[in-house]
Amino acid sequence: MSKLKADLWLLLATFFWGITFVAVRDAMQYVSPFLWLGLRFLLGGLVLLPFCWRHLSNLGKDGWRDGLILGVFMFAGFAFQTAGLVHTTASRSAFITGLAVVLVPPAAILVLKSRLDAWQALGVLLAAVGLFFLSRPSAGGFNQGDLLTALCAVSFAMVVVLVQKYTKRHHPLALIMVQVIATVGLSGLLLAAAETPRFVWSPTLVPDLAVTGLLATAGSLVIQFYWQRRTTPVRAAIIYTLEPVFAAGFAYVLLGERLAGLAWLGAALVLVGMLAAEAGKPSRSMVLALPAE
Repeated sequence: MSKLKADLWLLLATFFWGITFVAVRDAMQYVSPFLWLGLRFLLGGLVLLPFCWRHLSNLGKDGWRDGLILGVFMFAGFAFQTAGLVHTTASRSAFITGLAVVLVPPAAILVLKSRLDAWQALGVLLAAVGLFFLSRPSAGGFNQGDLLTALCAVSFAMVVVLVQKYTKRHHPLALIMVQVIATVGLSGLLLAAAETPRFVWSPTLVPDLAVTGLLATAGSLVIQFYWQRRTTPVRAAIIYTLEPVFAAGFAYVLLGERLAGLAWLGAALVLVGMLAAEAGKPSRSMVLALPAE
């Protein structure tokens, strides 16, 4: 019953992450990307601060350095994903972002000196074939948004691997808070240097901000860090692969987005590739959800 309860909580967190793709896709009609990132992470950070403050105050110089390195990759992931959603659909963005799970084993080879086993190699191959079917020319081709989202997946894979490395040295909640601070700070810098701020009021921005800042960032992170340790890594990994499925469902219901027949085949291959990658030995010890989308 304890594992079942943990699984249900993690399913709720995954549900929240799934709807963020639709929320961000909608928000990009009214708000420029870096301004949006700054707003949603500022809100999420304010909610998380009471949970993280004690651990953050005990974080030394090395902890801040490691947290800021994580923050750069996390900011890059969200920046690429948010900008990509201006040019691609929420459904395609969700499945391409899911490639991060498949990219974790190759990234672990570079950072943690892990080995790529047969299951992980199979996962990479299946996901690559799935990406082809998702973005084949007859489905619109591999557009600018897809490329930005692929770079997002690379960034998120690096976050997962570095979290595995740095949480052995520092408390996870302290690292999360430093990542949030870094994301807000970098959003502000690039907003001033590289973006013409745009904000057009729409009533839908209220639920968009609530979903991304409160539920998917603050709420889901608290759920993940409290409940994931009460279930098994494999069960958690399987639950997390449902994120793009939820995203595609929300995109269909709320935005009217539809994937063509072969695109669904591509999506299915990406999911199978994600599961195969998680079956690999090194990833059993590092299963983590993607950063809170």
